[in-house]
Amino acid sequence: MKSRCVLIQRVVVIALLMVAGCMKSLPSSDDGQYYATKNGQVEFRFPLGWHENPDNNPYDLQCHSKDESMTTGVFLFSKEDLAKDLSPRKLFELQIDDLRSKREKFSILENEETTQLEKKMLTTVVYSAERDATEYNYKFTLIEFAESPDTPAVMIQVAVPSNWAKDKPILETITKSARVKSGELQTQP
Repeated sequence: MKSRCVLIQRVVVIALLMVAGCMKSLPSSDDGQYYATKNGQVEFRFPLGWHENPDNNPYDLQCHSKDESMTTGVFLFSKEDLAKDLSPRKLFELQIDDLRSKREKFSILENEETTQLEKKMLTTVVYSAERDATEYNYKFTLIEFAESPDTPAVMIQVAVPSNWAKDKPILETITKSARVKSGELQTQP
């Protein structure tokens, strides 16, 4: 009987250690850091180790993964600065066309998909292209904020094809984290 109790105790201890080990490996809700666009109006949550590009670049926000294998760039637009007939959709297409003109073998990798979240709509398409004899995957996302429809963002994320299965969920999490900072943007009447 005593050996049975010892066996049960050992099984319970092993199970608790396994559960504790699994819990340690799960990311906590505090893992990561928010980075805001240059004007501070919109921000995105990046995993720990990601860092903002300190160099001059065309984006309103650009961040790199710790090992520099992934990049996220964000262009934030104000409708009042755009041509009157330029829709967010057309803006999105113009950004894709701009990169297409600067790359070789530009082809669709994943068809366009639209996702409606609580406070934003995401339209995403993924292309494959070559630059300097290296192939990359380019994930374009149009972000339309419900609380600020006159301020669309276009996100361009880059990763290498060999890591795509591992990197894509990370990039999607960053995209979904997009949020308008409280009190920063106002909906136009």
